[in-house]
Amino acid sequence: MSAILLGSHGNYAVEALKSAEMIIGEQTNVSSFSLSETMDLAMTIEAAQKSFDRLEKEQGTLILVDLMGGTPANVATIIKRKNPNVRLLTGFNLPLLIETFMNRETKNLDELTEYLKSQFTLTLTEIGN
Repeated sequence: MSAILLGSHGNYAVEALKSAEMIIGEQTNVSSFSLSETMDLAMTIEAAQKSFDRLEKEQGTLILVDLMGGTPANVATIIKRKNPNVRLLTGFNLPLLIETFMNRETKNLDELTEYLKSQFTLTLTEIGN
């Protein structure tokens, strides 16, 4: 099962996870990081790295962030470049998150990423593949 790391401006990632779990149940091997108004780039990188380090990454990690070009996406790109078997998609929303959780046990990381891109082509942009 692929690990999932969520990143966003404000508490969107945390709250989207709570909403998804309300609908489909508690999820494991998922973590999140948020950028707040008081955080600089270094603080955001540190928060994201700590969240990434908490994950079991043997099956790979899918990082989902809110906006392409935003600080969470830029920070996630740094993590992706430093670590093998990491995929990064921008533009995540609640339907995508639910679909991710419902398919990550039956699809490997590459299959899951391609599946999500095919289902959500109007809302997702992949970075660096």
